[in-house]
Formats: sequence, structure tokens, C-alpha cells
Amino acid sequence: MRVRSYIGLLVAVAAAVAASYWTHHNRSLFYEPFHVTSTSTIPLWIVLVLLFVAGLLPSATALLVQNLKRDLALRRERRAGREAESLRSSFRRAVDYQVDGQWHRSAQELEAVLKGQPDHFSALQRYGEALRHLGRADEALEVHRRALANYPHSVALLYGLADDYEARGDAEIARETRARVLRDYPGFGLAVLRRRRNQAMALRDWEEAVRQQEAIETLLREAGDGAALSAESGVARGLAYQRGVRLLELDRVEEAAARFEELLAKEPMFIPAAIMHGEAELLRGSEEAALADWRRGYESTGSPVFLQRIEDHLIESSEPVRAIETLRSIIAASKNDVLPRFFLGRLYYRLEMHDEALRMLDSVGERILASPTYHFLLARIHERRGEMRKAAESYLACVRQLGIDKAEYRCRSCRMRFADWRDRCESCGTWNSIELDFEEEKVSAAELGIREAPMWSASDESGEFPQVELKRS
Repeated sequence: MRVRSYIGLLVAVAAAVAASYWTHHNRSLFYEPFHVTSTSTIPLWIVLVLLFVAGLLPSATALLVQNLKRDLALRRERRAGREAESLRSSFRRAVDYQVDGQWHRSAQELEAVLKGQPDHFSALQRYGEALRHLGRADEALEVHRRALANYPHSVALLYGLADDYEARGDAEIARETRARVLRDYPGFGLAVLRRRRNQAMALRDWEEAVRQQEAIETLLREAGDGAALSAESGVARGLAYQRGVRLLELDRVEEAAARFEELLAKEPMFIPAAIMHGEAELLRGSEEAALADWRRGYESTGSPVFLQRIEDHLIESSEPVRAIETLRSIIAASKNDVLPRFFLGRLYYRLEMHDEALRMLDSVGERILASPTYHFLLARIHERRGEMRKAAESYLACVRQLGIDKAEYRCRSCRMRFADWRDRCESCGTWNSIELDFEEEKVSAAELGIREAPMWSASDESGEFPQVELKRS
């Protein structure tokens, strides 16, 4: 029990004892008549009780009313909090549905949000977008107009309005709306579009990214900004590549092949496009054309990715002899045969042909002495041959050079490492930048015969990440 409660209890007991004592000794006084009128009387104790109640009642009533008001306010606050959290949950669900392409369910959730918060900026913007995707362009237009009445300086809403007009078939009004953005908010409109494009790229929503990219190029073309338009060409090229990949996934092989051919005609060093063109040839049923594509790709770029793809395909096709012969013919035709010999030695290792693998790797040992991958393969071969001392020496050389067999590929733009080749770096979003990690292995790209290939990515300013050249160790 707390001290205050204890003292209060003592005071109450003392008061009760005192009241009992005084009542006992003044009983006759309490029953004295009290004249209400000249003819009617009541006992004095009743008068005292009435006076006590009359004095206590206003304070008690005020305290009760105050407590009731506070309780009602707390209940209203809790209910408003629950409703706000429910609206936030509905909005989050709506965003998730939009990411998944479930526009109808997203619109339902956003309707619930706007019923509770009619002026919610993001809900109005996304609700209009959902209606547009559902083919209700007129309703989308009305929603975005209502939002603009509350937020007249929102560039995002203006772009949404332009998209609504375009979806309704009013291309001229859409163009004028976008021109207004450029005129009234120079530079800011492009930043919004680039941010939306980059967000779509991060989500791998390539169709949305292409749509935003086209809007960016339209604005730049209308503004006559040729330098910025040229800077965006790399991103456009990368997105065109992704659309080609999507066409392959949809079994639209001819369209995909044509898109890759168009890309390669503009940029012969676009390695992912060359790889995927070979894949398209395979889907066409032309294995020879695919292999020829990949071989030409290696000859023009020097990229080992093509050697890896040729090797993997022939091994998967249960044609190891043909894989060996192909790599031998590439060695015979190459001016710089370090990489083809390395790959052939590794292929021998995969096929358990350890003597041949050792001879092939020894033939390039003087040129790539500092390669961890090279020493790892030597160690594995020596181990399989029972030469444990040599295996230990090679493992030690590998460890000293801080290399592992799976960290073979690296992004030339952001230096992120990968266990296998990718067509696009997931870290910085750059296409055509993943290469065999021989820089770490103290061998320059030029010494390996790898030619510098362009890279493209997206940024809010120029549309490209700067190229990072390989450093000579």
C-alpha cells in the first residue's frame, strides 16, 4: 500500500470515529426541530444532510461530466486511429496490387481510402492510374482533375493527366500538357519521369519502364535537347533489349530475333544482345546459327562469356568432343589465345581429362601466373592425380591471391562480383558490364584480348552511369 493511501485511510477512520463520537454526545441536538415554515418542522440532522448534499452535488456533477468527456474523447481518438490504420493498410494493399498488375483490386482498395480521406494525394494519383489501366480513361481524367484542384503544382498529377488524355485518344492535349510541365517546371518534370522509370526498372517492370522512357524522349525531343536525348540512348537500348528478352519468354521468337539484330546493328559490342540472339536461333531450331553467332561475338568482342555459352550448350547437348574441337578451332584462329586455352583446360577438367587439362593450363601459366582461378584449377587437377604436395602449393597460391573459384565475374561499373555471368548488373542496373574477373587476377583486359564494350544504365541526370575502365595491375 502506498503512503498516501495509508494516510488517507487513517484520516478517514479518524473522521469516522470523530463523527461517531460527536453524534453520540450530541444526539439530542440533532433531533431538535428545525422550522421550515411557521407550522412545519423537520429534524436538524435532515437539514445538515441536505446542506451537505447541496454543497457536494455541483462539484460531483462537474467531475462526472469532465470524466465522461475525457472518456468519449479517448474513444473517438482510438476509433479515428483504427480507421486511419485501416486506411493505411488499404493503401498499402492497393500499392501491392498495382505492382502485381491487379488493377481492379487496387481500385477497390483506393476507393475505400478515398471514402475516408477524399483529399489523399497519393490515393487520388494511384486511383486515376488504376482507372486508366482498367480502360476507364474518362473517370481517371476526372479523378486527376479533382486532385489538381487541391494540388495545382503537382508535376506527377500533370503527367498522370497527360497519360489520361493519351489513353482517351486526345494525343494533342496530352502533348500540350507535357509541354506545360517543361515550360512551367523546367528540369523537374524530367526528374520525375526518370525517377518513375528507375523505380519501374528496380521492380523489373520493363513495360512501365519503356513507357516512362518514351515519355522522357518525347519531352527531350520537343524541347530540342539533342545532348540529353543522346545521353538517354543507352537506357533506351537496354530497355529494348529487355523487351526482346520478354518476347523470347512469350515464344515470339521472330520478333525477338529481329529486335536483337536491330540492337546489334546499332551497337555490335552489345554482348547480352548477341548472346540472346544465339538463344533465339536455338529456339528457331538452328543450332549451327547459334554457335556461329556466339563465335562471331567472341571474335568481335573478345568476351569469354561467348566461350562459356558455347561450352555449356555443347556439354548440355552431350557433345563434349564437339566442344573440345570448337575451342581448339577458336584457339587456332585467335591472335590472343589465353582465354580460349584457359577455357579448354577447364573443359578438360570438367570432363575428368586431367592430363590434357594440366598440359593446356601449363601452356598459359607464364601469362596468368597471378590468377587465383588458374591456381585453383591446377590444385584440383593435382589433387585428382594424387599429387597432394603440388595441390597444396596451388591452393596456397590461390589463397594468397584472395580469389575463389565462384567469384569469376565482376561489374565494370560498380565492381560488384557475381558467381556467374549476367546480362545486367543487379546492383547498379548497368547492361553489358559483366565480365570475367581477370583484373583482380593481375591480368589486364587488353592482355587477354578483351575489347572495351560500352555500358548503359539510368540516372536522374544524364541517363547513364560513367564507364569505369579496367585498371592495369
